[in-house]
Amino acid sequence: MNRSVPPPLIEATGLTRHYRVSQGWLRSQATLRALDGISFALTAGQTLAVVGESGCGKSTLARLVSMIETPTSGSLQIEGRDIAQADRGETKRMRPMVQMVFQNPYASLNPRKKVAFMLEEPLMLNTRLSRSERAEKVLGMMAKVGLQPEHAARYPHMFSGGQRQRIAIARALMLDPKVIVADEPVSALDVSIQAQVLNLLMDLQQANGVAYLFISHNLAVVEHIADEVLVMYLGRTVEQGSKEAVFSHPLHPYTQALLASTPHLDPAKRQERFILKGELPSPLNPPPGCAFSNRCPHAQESCRSTPPRLQPFADRLVACARVAEIS
Repeated sequence: MNRSVPPPLIEATGLTRHYRVSQGWLRSQATLRALDGISFALTAGQTLAVVGESGCGKSTLARLVSMIETPTSGSLQIEGRDIAQADRGETKRMRPMVQMVFQNPYASLNPRKKVAFMLEEPLMLNTRLSRSERAEKVLGMMAKVGLQPEHAARYPHMFSGGQRQRIAIARALMLDPKVIVADEPVSALDVSIQAQVLNLLMDLQQANGVAYLFISHNLAVVEHIADEVLVMYLGRTVEQGSKEAVFSHPLHPYTQALLASTPHLDPAKRQERFILKGELPSPLNPPPGCAFSNRCPHAQESCRSTPPRLQPFADRLVACARVAEIS
């Protein structure tokens, strides 16, 4: 008997986020297309990694999913409820379901508050637990992330970077969220500590079934933790598929360039050298055709005039008009 596919916890369809900005000495108004039609689905216990260069829209996507900002258009459903259309009360009720772990543990923790208070505060604001029940849950969560009971009375400056990120992860888990948005959660840590934090995230996922939207530019980290990979360029998806498919045989030239820039000790895993030339175009003035055409070695004249559609090819989605020829 075939197992039924679980419904997605989060489903985004055509998600966009545009900003009106002033530019030039006349202060004319322009539209910055930070996010331009992103779609994905995320189920319980799954990790979707979003990768790309700085400025491609990864952190904007993180802010939309965590309900810090609202989308300009498109649909963003959490357990079937569209937060893009939700009122303030509904958004407040849904917000505990999605929590965020920020990039810098040195900046994301209040230096004037003790660990116990930072972990207890979400419970005080969002639950009706008694003081003793809150204290018990705080100690239980600290144990889950590898912190000792005596750490509860200490301030953030008394911990290492890895311990601070454990505190941040514990705080994100206090409300038993369904989804955690992790925005570059290990990039500010020493390499020796990164693996500890990544393994902790994976252990917690296995124990609790939490889903991760994992934002990163470090492909070595993504290969370690992801189930699915979404590659972004200038606010759009250029390739999306399983980790195994994307890492073993990247199809979009941009994905190929990203993987070629990742060092590997194993010669079998090294991609053919592909050096990106040129700069990421401005989201205020994107190219009329394929946004990657000014840096792509396979671009033709048609690529510079007609935007490619994200469409199925082989075992994934690819936005490249020439994918059949160059794959």
